Amino acid sequence: MNARSRVVATLEDVRSETRADPRCPFLAYHNILGAAYVAGLLDHVMAHQSDFQTGVMRNRETGEEIADPVQRDAVYLSDFGAFLAPIKSFVSASAASALSALRLNEARVKPREFVITAYRDGGHIAEHIDTHKRPDRIRILSCVYYFAAMPRRFSGGQLRLYGLPRGPAAQQGPSASFIDIEPRTDTLVIFPSWLRHKVMPVRVPSGAWADSRFTINCWMHRAG
Repeated sequence: MNARSRVVATLEDVRSETRADPRCPFLAYHNILGAAYVAGLLDHVMAHQSDFQTGVMRNRETGEEIADPVQRDAVYLSDFGAFLAPIKSFVSASAASALSALRLNEARVKPREFVITAYRDGGHIAEHIDTHKRPDRIRILSCVYYFAAMPRRFSGGQLRLYGLPRGPAAQQGPSASFIDIEPRTDTLVIFPSWLRHKVMPVRVPSGAWADSRFTINCWMHRAG
């Protein structure tokens, strides 16, 4: 079965959940593209292991991008082969409902950036936000699709979303409240790009590439 053989056409076909606490909003869609799509993606990342590149962090003050394993320990692949169309189709279809569910005052968003990410043993990303200080790249929604081998062969790797403070920001640190989202295979998580977040450390006891925490990351930009 190829990458295009099962694409969820409507959002009604999948189970979703929305975070009730408006201080830490997110939307999750479960079982969206099916086992065959996940298996194909896993074959794809196995075949392209040598093409993954070291991730970088961008200094928000200078714009400089540097590789800093203390802040970001993950590798990335931009080559999707035939596997981009199904996830892009679902993300595009979810845009309007995600804006409504997360109560964001945006007329329209469009998915513009996609990358495959792998976290090996010790992989993680420190606290950060996804927004850019560029008028041509205004990220509104951040999306994470999980597709690790099942049963899961790694531990950790939760997506930690930090909540907005209840009172004045000066009275609370950025970690005053948070929620950890488990990396469930064939699940898409969507949250506002301005929400501070991190990826908790991943443990891969086998050290095998195939047992890593794999995701597709996508950002929806303000359209128009």
